[in-house]
Amino acid sequence: MWRGRLDYPALKAKVEALARQWKASQVLIEEAGTAIGLIQELRYRIPGVTGIKPDRDKVTRMSRASALFEARQVHLPERAPWLAELEAELFAFPGSRNDDQVDSISQALLHGSRSALAAWARLAG
Repeated sequence: MWRGRLDYPALKAKVEALARQWKASQVLIEEAGTAIGLIQELRYRIPGVTGIKPDRDKVTRMSRASALFEARQVHLPERAPWLAELEAELFAFPGSRNDDQVDSISQALLHGSRSALAAWARLAG
């Protein structure tokens, strides 16, 4: 889990570095704003870059994804430096000020990608 605000060149470098570090087989990027250019550039540099278009609003997406949490199909590590912040955001949603992690998790889970689910399972290791 990594979170930050970067300008475009730094964001592109960070995505590439994280994809290499975690040996990602798929990288999901929401097709919106400057991310469209990012997707176009990274498709040639990182295997598995996939642009996704959310089909509903954030609350509806998380509502649908919450069924996977309830079914115990989503596993988080018992300890991680980012876990408390993530849990606080998940439990406060939709009334929280920050919802970017909730949004990215719901999109990954709803994307139905085996690699996305496998990545979460690896974190629970």
